[in-house]
Amino acid sequence: MYLRGLILAIAAAGLAASAAAQVSISRGAQLSVDASNDGRLAIDLRGDLWVVPGGGGEAKQLTENLKSAQRPRWSPDGKRLVYQASANGQQGIWVHELATNVSRNVSAEANLDLHPSWHPDGERVLYSSDTDGSGIDLWEVDIPTGVRWRISNRPGDETDGAWSADGRDLVYVHHNAGRWSLILRRHGRAEEVLVTSSAKLAAPSWRPDGSLILFFRTTDSGPSLDMVILSSPRLVRTYSDQEQFVVTPVAWLDRHRMYYSANGQIRQRLFNAWKSAPVTFKATIQPRVVPSVKRKRQPLPWHDEPNGRFIVHAARLYDGLGETYRSNLDIAIEGGRIVSLAKHSDHSGAIVIDMGDLTVMPGFIDADARLPATITASYGPDLLTMGITTIVAPSPEAKRLNKLWSGKEIPGPRFLDAEQWSIGPTSRPELDVTAAVVTSRSTGRTSGSALATQLRAMDIAGLTPAQTLRGMGVNAAAAMLADPYLGRIAVGSAADLIFVDGDPLADINDALNMVAVVRNGRFYSVSGLFDRAKRAESVE
Repeated sequence: MYLRGLILAIAAAGLAASAAAQVSISRGAQLSVDASNDGRLAIDLRGDLWVVPGGGGEAKQLTENLKSAQRPRWSPDGKRLVYQASANGQQGIWVHELATNVSRNVSAEANLDLHPSWHPDGERVLYSSDTDGSGIDLWEVDIPTGVRWRISNRPGDETDGAWSADGRDLVYVHHNAGRWSLILRRHGRAEEVLVTSSAKLAAPSWRPDGSLILFFRTTDSGPSLDMVILSSPRLVRTYSDQEQFVVTPVAWLDRHRMYYSANGQIRQRLFNAWKSAPVTFKATIQPRVVPSVKRKRQPLPWHDEPNGRFIVHAARLYDGLGETYRSNLDIAIEGGRIVSLAKHSDHSGAIVIDMGDLTVMPGFIDADARLPATITASYGPDLLTMGITTIVAPSPEAKRLNKLWSGKEIPGPRFLDAEQWSIGPTSRPELDVTAAVVTSRSTGRTSGSALATQLRAMDIAGLTPAQTLRGMGVNAAAAMLADPYLGRIAVGSAADLIFVDGDPLADINDALNMVAVVRNGRFYSVSGLFDRAKRAESVE
């Protein structure tokens, strides 16, 4: 999900290539589909908007080279599409006019805007927005006037809002304190909790006659399509769990016919049918001639690497590359580098740091950092307490602070000037393009303090914790040509490690539970970093 610039799409191959032959495709791994009242289908394919005839066939491309358009929704009159994207330097909610083939941004400046849908009157768009970093609420915007108003304000996050066909009732998803709820707001009545679960709930959609609501429930075995029958009493049932669903709202053509995305295809189904059928389409991708750009790999600056050697015993280690942990490993650190990674053994006479059952991971990279107007030395230790061990930003202070923060007294992240280290296209195979690069740019908050917003956005966007961690680790390093030194725990890499309390591959929010950091081969507890930040403030 390309949200508020948090995900900077870096295609794994061909972005800097010369022209290639046109390609025809008929599938998409993360398609979202919506049906207009005349049967046309809108899809988001490779980050652009396409329209497919109702019975399938040749797809027509509406936008070009957005790379970030998602979740298109038809207006009731079938003349416009609303979608979320980062385009033309702006992120947010966009309305595309089919008659003129022009899109315009209709959302306000916010940390995060997503999940747009139309009100049945065709004049208002409902969406989810984090306006100040404190949580996601439901908002509406009146398209003709641009007037916006908030329509929910619960603790936690409210997302995936959808109006009933008559515009009187609202359903949405509420997430707070590890619980997910499906909330119904009937016109003139108190809100009602339809479903509550520890499993993630998402993407509700109304049957046009208002008799039931379909929604997705995601467990360890994957997403199932469930329904709430709005009888008295309410009945909650599993509708289907036999397909590899993409978690976006089901599109209803009428009370019997519906479309959704599963198994890499557009699927059509009658509500009372046991099985779905594919809608076959063909989209022809035209080649785009892009000037070849040679990016020069810069030598990574190494400053003030300490003498000596010590061992970190990692009972549970995420090396930054895969989907799972490695266990019971010893990380040997000499100077500012990792010199060996091996199964745990006796190290007589060596300094061994054993942090028990904490999780050891590569430090976070903010490869497009938003910085405060004034950067002081104490900002370095503060960033380390949040796990940020490398930042990239344009700053005349970059070289000085990089050298200062590499030392013992006032430690901080590696500070690389964006003039030399900006992210760009790469064909490195380890760059997971489903996660791309996750940064603090345009969150409305500065690097470090933006971390909680970044993690929440990626979770809501549907990325796995491993994809999010790679987006702030190995992907970022690959995109800025700083691999294999940053973003991973491997022999030869920088000794920039973080220790967190919890299981971040199961719950990405556990990545915020920072206990200690190794930066440039030196070990610091979080409490020790707070002390160093205070000392730095006293001498500034």
